Amino acid sequence: KPQVAMALVALLVASVATLVIPVAVRRVFDHGFTGENAGLVDQYFGVMLAVVGLLAVGSSVRFYFVTWIGERVVADVRDHLFRHLTLLTPSFYETQKTGEVISRLTADTTQIKSAFSSTASIALRNVVMLTGALAMMIYTSPRLSGLAALAIPLIVLPLVVYGRRVRSLSRLAQDTLADSAAYAQERLSAIATVQSNTQERATMDTFQVATRTAFGAAAKRTLARAVLTFAIILVSLGAIVGLLWFGARDVMAGTLSGGTLSQFVLYAVFAASSLGQLSEVW
Repeated sequence: KPQVAMALVALLVASVATLVIPVAVRRVFDHGFTGENAGLVDQYFGVMLAVVGLLAVGSSVRFYFVTWIGERVVADVRDHLFRHLTLLTPSFYETQKTGEVISRLTADTTQIKSAFSSTASIALRNVVMLTGALAMMIYTSPRLSGLAALAIPLIVLPLVVYGRRVRSLSRLAQDTLADSAAYAQERLSAIATVQSNTQERATMDTFQVATRTAFGAAAKRTLARAVLTFAIILVSLGAIVGLLWFGARDVMAGTLSGGTLSQFVLYAVFAASSLGQLSEVW
C-alpha cells in the first residue's frame, strides 16, 4: 500500500507538471518576443525549466514504485500458484501435461507482471492525462473542444470492436506457447527413450510445427494491434490537423489569439497521445 500511494502521488505530480507547460507557452506567444517583455519571457522559461525538472522527478519516482509493485505482485502470484500446484491431486497430473503447467507458472505470470508494472502504469497515467487535457481544452476554447468531440466516436468505435479481436488473439498466442512448452518438456524428460528409438528427427519436426503455430498466433496478434494503432493515430492526429485549421481561421479573424491556439493544440496533442496509448493498453 505505501508503494501504491507513492506511485499515485508521483503520477499526479508528473501529470500536473505536464499540463502546466502549455499555459506557459501561451503566455510566451501572447506577451513575449518583444524587447520590453524580455524579463517576462525569462521568467516564463525559468518556470518551464522548473516544471520540466519536476516532471522528470515525478516520472522517475513513479517508474520505480510501479516496477517494484509489478515485481512484488508476480513473486506473490508465483508463490501462491506453486503452493496450489503442490496440493493438487495425482489425477490432475495424469491428465495435465507438466510442461504446460510450467509454462503457466513462468510465461503466464510474466504477462501478469507486464500488466501490473508497465500496462497498469501506462493506463493510469494516460487516463489522468486525458482527463486533464480534455478539461483544459474546454477551458481554453469551448468552441474548438466541441469540434474535437465530434471525432471521439470515430476513435472509440474501432477501439472497442477491434480490441476484442486483439484480446482473443492474445489468449490464443499464450495457449499455443504453453502447448509447445509442454511438448518440449515431455520429450526432454524422456530423452533417453527418444534417442534409443531414433525419434530425434520426428521430435524436432513436431516441435518445429508447434513453434510455428505459436509464431503464427503471435504474428496475427501483432498485425491486429498494428491495424488498431494505425486507425487510432490516423483519426486522432487527423482531428488535430482539422482543429488547427479551424483555429488558424479564428486567429486570422481576430477572435482567437495565437497563444491560445498554441495552448489548445498542445492539449489536443496530449489528449490524442493519451488516447493512442490507451488503445494499445486495451
